[in-house]
Parts: sequence; structure tokens; C-alpha cells
Amino acid sequence: MFKSQLKIAWRSFQKNITHSLLNLAGLTMGLTACFFIAIYVTDEYSYDKWIPQHADVYRIAEEVKTQTNEALRFSSTPGNLQSAVMVYPQVAAATRIFDYLSNSVVSTGTQQQIPEKAVYLADSNLLEVLPYPLLAGNVRTALNETDGIVLTAAKAEKYFGKENNASKYLNKILTVGEKHYRVTGVLKDIPFNTYFRPDFIISAVSFRHLEWFKRNNDNWHGTVVQTFVRLKPGIAAAAFEKQIRYLAYQYVGDQIKANGQVYTYFLQSLADLHLHSHLRYELSKTGDAYYMRVLSFVALFIVLIAGINFVNLATAKATTRAKEVGVRKVIGAKRSQLILQFMIEAVTMSSIAFLLSILLVVVFLPSFNHIADKNFTPGILLQPGMIAAGLGISLLIGLLAGIYPAIVLSGFNPSRMMQRSGVQMKTHFLRNALVVTQFSISILLIIATIVVYKQLQYMKNYDLGFDQSQVLVIPINGEAHKNVKALIDKFKGKADVLSVTASGNVPGQEFGNNLLRLKSDPAKKTDTRLLSADDQFFRTYNIKLLAGRLCNMAPDTSQKSGDIMINEAALPFFGWKKPEDALGQEFDWGWGTVCGVYKDFHFNSLQRGVTPMAIFYNPDWLNYISLKINTRRAEATVANLGKDWQTIVPSMSFDYFFQDEAFNRQYREEQRLGELFMLFSVFAIAIACLGLFGLVSFTAAQRTKEIGIRKVLGASITGIVQLLSKDFLKLVVISATIAFPLAWWAMSSWLQDFAYRVPLSVWVFIIAGGGALLVALITVSFQAIKAAMANPVNSLKSE
Repeated sequence: MFKSQLKIAWRSFQKNITHSLLNLAGLTMGLTACFFIAIYVTDEYSYDKWIPQHADVYRIAEEVKTQTNEALRFSSTPGNLQSAVMVYPQVAAATRIFDYLSNSVVSTGTQQQIPEKAVYLADSNLLEVLPYPLLAGNVRTALNETDGIVLTAAKAEKYFGKENNASKYLNKILTVGEKHYRVTGVLKDIPFNTYFRPDFIISAVSFRHLEWFKRNNDNWHGTVVQTFVRLKPGIAAAAFEKQIRYLAYQYVGDQIKANGQVYTYFLQSLADLHLHSHLRYELSKTGDAYYMRVLSFVALFIVLIAGINFVNLATAKATTRAKEVGVRKVIGAKRSQLILQFMIEAVTMSSIAFLLSILLVVVFLPSFNHIADKNFTPGILLQPGMIAAGLGISLLIGLLAGIYPAIVLSGFNPSRMMQRSGVQMKTHFLRNALVVTQFSISILLIIATIVVYKQLQYMKNYDLGFDQSQVLVIPINGEAHKNVKALIDKFKGKADVLSVTASGNVPGQEFGNNLLRLKSDPAKKTDTRLLSADDQFFRTYNIKLLAGRLCNMAPDTSQKSGDIMINEAALPFFGWKKPEDALGQEFDWGWGTVCGVYKDFHFNSLQRGVTPMAIFYNPDWLNYISLKINTRRAEATVANLGKDWQTIVPSMSFDYFFQDEAFNRQYREEQRLGELFMLFSVFAIAIACLGLFGLVSFTAAQRTKEIGIRKVLGASITGIVQLLSKDFLKLVVISATIAFPLAWWAMSSWLQDFAYRVPLSVWVFIIAGGGALLVALITVSFQAIKAAMANPVNSLKSE
């Protein structure tokens, strides 16, 4: 019996080939989009969950409140916090990660020094708290040697060549900066879905004797290290967090109170760091759980549109089979057999769509990886949860599509089955409601796409208060740092180099911070971002000086220069009404005397407003050279700069980036969201239009004889097109009416996260609604015109 029902299903597919293909295409597209989103979201939520016993691992973070600033939240903490928490019985182990060497040069001594970004110092017990698997070396001793370094297998192969056995890399010598290290461990390459992904880990044991290291780590007011703890099994993290919340007060409580500050510590679960942590000085670029929820809703919307489309066309097609069902009941078919037949047809179609969607995901996965900045492989589709979810959704849609016509049609008596109109009336309202739902979701996604795109363009084109166009930036470390003056002098002589400056950081990067306090009035203070830069920084980046002069670059043996400059945003915190009021004022703790005030500029993303910032000059704190160049001959200029670099520091490779591109990478998450929205909006509107096309063609087929009679009686083609189109276009207008307020609420909420944001213009809604209406009109008109131009003789010849 089952075989015969499959044959009937195949014949029904062939008989209604257009509707069947439209239905199949719509559901396949919906499931494909849903698969892509599910892959992406699942990966984002999987961060660090591969690490054994990850649920027991937490990072301790810090919040600092002052009387003048909003609460500041840091991912880093004082260096001596680790030893302080080890006295608690709940702690199995605690370790520190130091970000001191994150921009270092590495070599084997026989090759050029290569800049590497993921170089860290760590305590000897790091691999006990974060048990990354070792291919070679001992977990307990790998980071316990004064000259020890642990590196990943990929980096070991890069510097020492390919080896069949990772243990052959052990004891080989690697040079980081000017110091030589011995390989004491080789890590298995760390998965991409990991918050902390080091390439090199140097044992902190080798730095313990250095005075600067001791000074930085024996300071309860600093935020210099990342502190991770592994709690003993069964320990309640919330209870432990309460115990350590005010731990600093046990050591420097009087100092904290004297500064008018409040220090509190809190725990962050390791698995939550990637999506739920947005603190200062994160070890890697984090994601956003909000965006994951948005994409999950988009997936739900698209699969809902595809499901509605499938159900809509299935119910529409089913009404044409009323006579078939009537005949089959007359000759003895049972109701259960008829229900089973409809269910088998719908489920078979949805199962085929499921298989086709997997095929499409495999084909387009490389393109999706490019958009999403991921490295997915087809193997990810073989995860049991992914297969079960996809198959379950497709079967559910198939069941929903089959159950309504199956129950309704099989329940009527044979005589009524010959009256198709009775069944049509019952499904008419349902189909209209489903069409409205489809287009409401599509219009909402179109509006979201436009708003995200507008916000990105707004941020990219906003006046940042400095000019970053035509600025080429060269990181300097190792030998280059020693020869920074020689490099600057060499670059200045180039015809296509307009200006050169050296600085500790460049706009768009994470700047350091400290509390600045007025020496004459200690009650006036504020948390301030800090930047070391020479006197050409303002010219190269075209930053306006409002009052005073630039910092004196005369040699200074102290750690901090006597001159310091502040921005406009800092003035109110010290009670100064105009820039001139700040000149000559001295800050406490040796931070210097104000020599100049400059116009505010955005040194970070426009998601945040401008905060107090100070610029001073310290030749030991210079990490980048920025060059304003003539971009008409950019390629030749860069090549010449590379040659000049090699004449001064031949042991180092020449590395550079363009400032505007680097600054805009801060908006990578929003850019990716916009691209994904655009992609899935196209999916949504295409699926909705496929359904609309199918319904219009179905309606035209149902009204073939009516159209023929109208043409015989003198109806024009325009009149017939209007007759067939107006009802569907009304549905699109109703959809827009529903979508507009929902979209306004959703996008207004999203824009609140930006300190500088684009207004929600009326034309955005007009374009989205008008665009959906235009696409629907084209879709409907194509089929309507085709029906209107048909020869009425062919329509009426069977009567």
C-alpha cells in the first residue's frame, strides 16, 4: 500500500509540476538559510566548551567607581590578586596571563624577525587551570623553566619546519625580542572557538626578578593581568564571588577610600567570556549575545516564511483535488487512507527539501565563511544535533502542510466533494493570513537591513575629529624600537611622505588608563585614557590644538614627561570652563603640568562617546610609526619605505597597515550583521514571492473560465490584471502596516547601543514597504497578464 501511495504522490508532483517546484524551492531556500544561521550561532555559543571541566573555570574581573566617572569595568586585575585568592579553600588553582608581549618579534636566530601578536606571559600553572592539550612536553613543568616557552604546533612548524613527532621540537631555541627561549612544550592547535588563543606562552618565571615586573604586579591599584581561577567541583560561584568582592580593602582599603574610589571584583564564567563580556582590555575580540538572539529570530522568521509558503501552496493545491478525493471515497477509500496519502505527499516533499538544503549548504559554505569570517567545514553538518534539528523542522512543516487538507477534505461526504467552492472558502482566509505574515516578516527584515547599513555608513563617514586618510602605520618593536629615531629621519626624506610621527598607540586601539588628580585640589580627578606621542602626532593626524603648545620632546630620564596635554572632554572634571584655564595646572603623582589642550577626537568606536584623554611624550612608550603619504603613488611609496626599513633593521620583516582600514575593523561585528541581514532578507523576500507567484497562478487557474467569460463580454487586459492583483496587493499593504511599528521598535532599541547614531527616517519605511509592494506587483502582474492574454476560446471550450 505504501508503494502505491508513493506512486500517487509522484504523479501528483508531475501533474502540478510548477506548483510542486515552487513549493520545493521555497522550502529548500528557507531550510538552507536556517542551516547557515544555526551553524553560525551554534559555533558562537560553543566557545570554550571543548575545554575539560570548563564549568569550574572563571575569570576574575574588576569594577572601579569614582566620584566623577561612571563605573569602569576591566577584564584585567592587580597582579597580586592571584596569590590573595589562593588562600580560599574553594579555589583549586589560580593563574595569571600577562599581555606584556602581545606585539613581539620572533625568530630562530637564522631568519628575519617576524612580528607576532599572540605572545603572552603566564604563570607556571596555566595549563592546570586552562588544560589545553599538549602534543609534547609535561603539563606541570612546561611553564616552570626560567627560559621555557610553549608554542602551538602550527607555529612550531612555521619556525622549525615540519616534524612527524612533536617531541622533536622540544629544546629548540626560539628568540622573542632579544631573549632566547627553549621550547618546553608544544600545544595542539587551539580551536577557533576559544576565547584565549595564544600562539606562544612564555613562562613568567623568567621575569620575576625584574624590577618593572615586580613593581607592576605588586600594586593593588593596577589592572595589569588576567586572573583565572579553577574552583573545586561543586563550589557555588555566586557565594565565592561575595567573599572576594571587596578583597582589595583587606590590603589597601585606606588608600582606595582616600582616592574616593570603590573597587569590586566579580566572576565571569569561562564559557560566557566570548558572548557576554565587553570589558576593557579583553584578550580577544568578543562577540555579542544580542546579535546571536537577533540572528536566531531571523532564522525562526525565515523558516516560518518557508513553512507558511509550503503550507499555503499545499492547501491551495489540495482544493483542486476535491473531486479526486470524492471519487476515491465513493469507490471505498477509508478516511485514514486519505489522511495518510496527503501526509505522505507533504512529508516526502519536505524531506526532499531537507536533502537539497544540505547540498546547497555544502556548495555555498566557502562563500558563507567569507561573509561570516569563519572556517566551517562540511563536517559540521554531520553533528547529530544539527541533523536532528533540520530533519525535525522539515518533517514538522511537512506534517503541518499535510494535516489541514488531509483532515478537511477527507471529512466531507462525496457529494460535497464535487463542490470545490465550499472548500475554497474555508481555506481562503487561512491563505490570506499566511501571506500577510510572510510579507510582514520580509518587510521587517528589509527595514533592519537598511538601518544597519545606514548606521555603518554613518559611523564610517562621521567626522572623527582627526584625519586618518592616507595614513600608513608601521608597528615597531625589537630592533626597530631601538632605531625609531633613525627610521623616522629616513622616512622624512621621502618625497611622497608628508609627515611622520611615533606614538604608543593609534586611534581604534585600546588605550591605557590612569586616574589623574589635580595637585592643587585632590578632590578633582577623573579616569583618563593615556597616549605617548611625539610632537608630529597632531600634524600627521590633523588634530586641532585649542590652547597652549605641544609637549616638549627634550630627553627626560623620568618615567613620565613633565609636559602633558589634555582634551576638551577632561576640562569639566577639573572645573575648567575654557581651555586656557587648564594651562600651567599640575597633576598629582608626577603626571606633569598641562602645556596644551586639544580638540576632542574619537580614539575609539562611535559606540562610545569621547572620554578624558591625555597625551604626553615618553620615548620608551612608542610602538607605532604613522606616516601621512601621497596615495597617488602608494604602491611605489610602500615599496621604497620597505627598502629603507631593511637598510636600518635588516633582521626584521617590514609590516604595515592603513589606519582607516584598521579603525573601521572595530565595526566588523556590525558589518557582518548587516551582510547577514541583507543575505537573509533576500532569502525571505524571494521565498515570499515564490509563494505569492504560486498562489496567483493557482488563483488564475481556478478562475480561468471566469476570465474567459469576462473577456468575451468585453473586459480589457488591464481590468483583468487589476481584478487578479488588487486582493494580493492589499495583503502586502496590510503586511507593511503590521511590520512598520515592530521594525521601528526593534531598530530604535538596537540604535540605543551607539553613542552616535543615525535617525530613523520615514523614507526607510517607505523604501522597504514600497520595495516589497513593487516586488509583489511584478510577481503578481507577470502571472496575471499571462492569464489575461489567454485566448478565451481555449478557456471555455470544455463548457
